[in-house]
Amino acid sequence: MSEPDHDSLPSVNSVMGGRAGHSNGRRATVNNCPYCMSESLFPRADTDNAWECRECRRAFSVKFHGHITA
Repeated sequence: MSEPDHDSLPSVNSVMGGRAGHSNGRRATVNNCPYCMSESLFPRADTDNAWECRECRRAFSVKFHGHITA
């Protein structure tokens, strides 16, 4: 992935306090791996947005880019 995994916004947790149980309030929640559909997903600690699948051993990111116009 050639795009940096950060943006100019401050961390949600540092501004609003965030939830103590979740280290990154901006991480998009996913239910299944997009490659193998496994539910064995864990947040990847070295980036803000990445997840790792322990079944197919792939790492991926989910990022919201905005709304599309009608």
